[in-house]
Amino acid sequence: MDDAGGPARAEAVQYVLDRVAHGGHGPGAVSEAIQLSWQRSADAGLPTDHVAVPFDADVDKDGRLRWAAAPAMAAVSADLSDLPVALLLSDHTGHVVDRWAGSSSTSDLMDGIGAAPGYVCREELVGTNSIGLALLTSGPAVVRGFEHYADNLTAVSCASSAVVHPATGQLLGVVNATCPGSIYNPVMPALVGRVVAETRRRLIEESRVPSSALRAAFLTARRRSKGALAAISANTMFFNTAAGPILAAPADRALLWDWAERAIRDHHGSLEAVVAYTSGPRSTRCEPVYDGSTLAGAVVRIGPRRNPPSTAALLDTGPASRWSLLTDSERTIAEQVARGLTNRETAALLFLSPHTVDYHLRQIFRTLGVQSRVELARVVERIR
Repeated sequence: MDDAGGPARAEAVQYVLDRVAHGGHGPGAVSEAIQLSWQRSADAGLPTDHVAVPFDADVDKDGRLRWAAAPAMAAVSADLSDLPVALLLSDHTGHVVDRWAGSSSTSDLMDGIGAAPGYVCREELVGTNSIGLALLTSGPAVVRGFEHYADNLTAVSCASSAVVHPATGQLLGVVNATCPGSIYNPVMPALVGRVVAETRRRLIEESRVPSSALRAAFLTARRRSKGALAAISANTMFFNTAAGPILAAPADRALLWDWAERAIRDHHGSLEAVVAYTSGPRSTRCEPVYDGSTLAGAVVRIGPRRNPPSTAALLDTGPASRWSLLTDSERTIAEQVARGLTNRETAALLFLSPHTVDYHLRQIFRTLGVQSRVELARVVERIR
């Protein structure tokens, strides 16, 4: 089938390239990462002249991320009070939850481009920007004025860096510094890095004061358990020697809490399932731990590694029959991955965290008995 939108997308990217060239920037002035972001923005059908930044007034100003970041954000903002630089804090969906600006004129400038609490800055919604890139990479990102996809954002330059919880590996959000494009200074990423480092330090300190109920539950379970055992919450994890190698990767710790929290919320009690860890799928059972009426975390018992079914077994039983074993969420994710999207691109498209997509994709591989994204794409193609 012909891609009717292909020419329009190519024209959009060429328009941005021409604009950059007319601004006096040579072919090597823009990184490959920025150019790929332009392509994704064009694929999303975004206009190149003006994007309207979505707004949602329901912001979480009482969350853990703001608590951890606010002191450093305020301190750095005070140091920059004589400069037209604003600091923004977004959550893991790109939703800006707070802003620190040294003057009313700086606030007015940021309001005009949608750099204020309530605005949503994901790449597929507003095009190339440093908050969107930081969310996709879980790392730092810089977008100078002329590198923005949309014309109306080229007046500012921005530097961002993702905040990843040091204990769980969960992507919490993004710290951003935005200024007029003409005064961008390479020191901005360092200032953002200072805020992120201080935020992580506060999160680490918080995680060192675990719930006494969770710790007590872990110690009690450890005396009765011979297998791999862990007690986990959003910011704390205890584990015995057997569980250490299984949960060595931050992604696995984030995966385990994501699964356990959903299991408790959806089933209101203990639940057992096969969880796809980095080292392979394992039977895992979780039991909620409460501190009074408040959920303090979960005790999880991890079984031996299970071998996933082979691709041959998948084909013997028929892909359609195994496809029916997937949940609706898993089917949606499988279809996006089969289209060639990365985990982060899929997460952004479906308003999920990258860790959640990674968790579901491992479960999909296990259920379908496939070992690669190519094999998954073949299965999806066969059931269409």
